[in-house]
Amino acid sequence: MKPKFGTRIQAKSADISDSDDPQVSLGIRDIIKLLRPHQWTKNLFCLAGVIFGGRLLQPEAIANGILTVILFSMIASAVYIFNDIQDIERDRQHPKKRLRPLASGRVRLTTATAIAVFLVTVSLIGSYHLGIAVFSCLLLYGINNIAYSLKLKNIPLFDVNCIAFGFVLRLLAGIYAVGDTPTAWITLCTFFLTLFQGFAKRRSELLSLLHKQNPIESLEELSPASLHPAGKHSYLKLFYQRGQTNQQRPVLSHYTLPYLDSLINSTATMTIMCYSLFTISSDKNPSLVITVPIVYYAVMHYKRIVTVLAAGEEPDRILIEDNSIKISLLLWLLSYLAIVYFDLQIFV
Repeated sequence: MKPKFGTRIQAKSADISDSDDPQVSLGIRDIIKLLRPHQWTKNLFCLAGVIFGGRLLQPEAIANGILTVILFSMIASAVYIFNDIQDIERDRQHPKKRLRPLASGRVRLTTATAIAVFLVTVSLIGSYHLGIAVFSCLLLYGINNIAYSLKLKNIPLFDVNCIAFGFVLRLLAGIYAVGDTPTAWITLCTFFLTLFQGFAKRRSELLSLLHKQNPIESLEELSPASLHPAGKHSYLKLFYQRGQTNQQRPVLSHYTLPYLDSLINSTATMTIMCYSLFTISSDKNPSLVITVPIVYYAVMHYKRIVTVLAAGEEPDRILIEDNSIKISLLLWLLSYLAIVYFDLQIFV
C-alpha cells in the first residue's frame, strides 16, 4: 500500500529538520571559530585611554572606548581570515592548525573573503566617525598586518616589531578616541612590553621545534627535565641550532636561543625603564612610582616562565593560567587606579 502524499511530505520535512539544522549550527560555529574571538582580548588595549586617563566616570568616553575595541576586533578578525587564506597550505601540514575552518574545508574561501571584506568596511567607516586619528590608527593597523602576512613575518626582527606596532596602534587609537593625547613614555613602554612578549613567543616556538614536540598545552605539563637532552654535546648543539627545517614559521631559521635570550633581556629592561620614567616624567602623580616594583616582578616572573619553564608560545594562556601574573596585574591595576582617582600624594 502506497503512503499518502501528505505522509511523504511530512517525512521529507522531518529529514530536513533532523539533518540540516546540525549542519547549519556547525557552519555558524566554524565561522565564529574563523573570527577567533578568543584573540579579541588583545584589543582591550584600546581601553587604556578610558582607564588610565581618569575617564571611568564619563559615559561618552566609555562608549567611545568600547566602540574602539569592537572596531579593532572586527578588523583583527578580518586580518586573521586573510592570514588563514595565505597560510592555508601550511596549516594543512600542521597537527593542530589543519583543523582550522579554512584548512579543513569546513568554510569556503569565497565565504571567508566576503566576511573579511564586510568586517574591514564596517570597521573603517565606524572608526572615521570617531575621528581621523582613530581612523588612521585602524587603517595603519590593517596595512601593518597585511605587510606582515605577505612579507615581514619572514624577516627577523621585523616580524616581532610588526606585532608590537599593532599593539601600539591599539593603545593610541583608544587614547585618541576619548580626546586625549598619549605620552611618549607609555607608548614606548607598550612597544617594548609587546616586543618582550613577542620574542618570548619566538623562543618557545624555536625550542618546541628543536625538541620536535607539539606546542605546550598548559603550564602543568611543563617539566624542565623533559625539555633538555641528557647529553652535554647534544644540548650545546640544540642551544646554537637554528630552526632550519621548519616549514610552519620560516623566520625561526634566522634565530637561535642565545640571540632570543639577549632580545628578551634587553626588551624586559627597556619595558621597566620606560614604565618607571612614565610614572615620574609624564605629568602624572609621582606616587605612581610605587607601582614600579609590581611591574618589575611581573616582567621578571614572565621571563622565568619563558626561560626556565620553557613556555611562552601562547601568551594569552599564560595570563589566564598563571596565578602570579594574574595577582600582579590586579595589584598593579588597583594601585594605579587608587592613586589616580583618589589623588593619593606619597611623594612630592
